[in-house]
Amino acid sequence: MTIMIIILLIISIALIGISYFQRDNVKELEQELDHLQLSAMQEIYKLKKKMRIVEEELLQNDVPLKEQTNSYEEQENKSNTSRVLAKYRQGMSLEAIALSEASSVEEIRLIVEQNERVLT
Repeated sequence: MTIMIIILLIISIALIGISYFQRDNVKELEQELDHLQLSAMQEIYKLKKKMRIVEEELLQNDVPLKEQTNSYEEQENKSNTSRVLAKYRQGMSLEAIALSEASSVEEIRLIVEQNERVLT
């Protein structure tokens, strides 16, 4: 009986010793997770920084773009107005001008009324 207790005691000491020398998988997983977390946070920070820079560039370039769009629209409106007035001077009816310009009769009438001074 005492021999059994001694054998069990030796086995338990051996198992405790072996457990200390074994690699701890949980610690390795925790370290790997921490590393992944840090690298993900760094990537997010870099992406946010890049987005901020791009947004600033877009905001700086946005004002001239609106001005360009407005000037293009103004030129388009002027050319439409001049075409409508030229057709009106040639004697076309408002309905015919509306059909050819793909506009409503009211829009054509408005253009003609606004530019009556040019016509006379």
